[in-house]
Amino acid sequence: MAQHWQARLAAAKGTALSVALDAQGRLWSVSMRQGQLWLARSLDGGRTFTEMAAVNAQPEAILADGQSRPVIAVQGEVVLVSWSQALPKLHTSHVRMTRSEDGGRSFSAPVNVNDHREEVGHGFNAMKMDAQGNVVVAWLDGRERSAAQRKGGKYAGSALYYATSRDFGKTWSANTKLADHTCECCRIGLAIGPDGTAVAQWRHLFAGGVRDFATAELKPGAPVVRASEDGWEIAACPHHGGDLAIDPAGRRHYVWFTGSAKGMGLFYRYAEGAQFSAPLPFGNLDAQAGHPTVHADAQQVNVVWREFDGRVYRLRRMQSADRGATWSAPVTLAEAEGATDLPLFVQGARTPLLAWGTAEGVRVIDLREVP
Repeated sequence: MAQHWQARLAAAKGTALSVALDAQGRLWSVSMRQGQLWLARSLDGGRTFTEMAAVNAQPEAILADGQSRPVIAVQGEVVLVSWSQALPKLHTSHVRMTRSEDGGRSFSAPVNVNDHREEVGHGFNAMKMDAQGNVVVAWLDGRERSAAQRKGGKYAGSALYYATSRDFGKTWSANTKLADHTCECCRIGLAIGPDGTAVAQWRHLFAGGVRDFATAELKPGAPVVRASEDGWEIAACPHHGGDLAIDPAGRRHYVWFTGSAKGMGLFYRYAEGAQFSAPLPFGNLDAQAGHPTVHADAQQVNVVWREFDGRVYRLRRMQSADRGATWSAPVTLAEAEGATDLPLFVQGARTPLLAWGTAEGVRVIDLREVP
């Protein structure tokens, strides 16, 4: 396994990318190449991107595929980039952060956001920044399992930790544990609500080996709430995280995948406070429907996912005009052959802008222009 880990690091090509929108309408992307993250900017709505600078001056082993990806956030001239730096030991990493104050022309030396320095897993980072410069980074963390093993005990899965900044990423709070016993390598859904409260969604290890989804506000001592009741018993990580969006009125919109025998596939539901709607299935299982992402504004909710027919990947979309109460029939947004990334909505965009990395480069799709 250790040799496999090193081979993976050596062969890493950085298929995962991140795209953000700033208040001036400029699009920013970050992707990995040969151990460095590269910042690019588009002034034409994503039709073309111009590479600007290397985010990290010194190359390092960076995890940038599938569920683990670099993340970018932009406010004014401040550009923040977060990523997972792979360490030599199997499945170990640090959560890294760097920032630019001059519109991406130069970046500070990278720092570790995780304040625990043992060579264990700190990764699968998610990051959000609001217009006031409040930043939150959440990640999956192996320190609790390592501590239990040193005492001769057992610890299922990982833990979910987070850190916050109130000054555009200049300084950071101490790490705070949000939950024990999370799935080890499913990406985290993260959103900031209209009241400034950050909320996370993650695959959790429930009793009996069940790996369903949980959610909680990122506050010390916040209760962990079950977000799905699929009952998926699986003794391994599915590598299939969900996504979360919060609309301007505070309704939370969740999407996820389950392999449960009770009902396999993709699902959507919304939550008002402690009340959840019934799960709504969507997607074509025969076409390997997976990796959903969600965007919500005042009334409209857009859900996008990826399907594959053995030759062509397709992005499929369904939309709701009444905050998730009723839904349109699915339509195809785009197609691509060869390697493709997961579809994700553009960070910071109030309108539904979707980013999709393909073998031909990143595509940015404005869903307002799609019938």
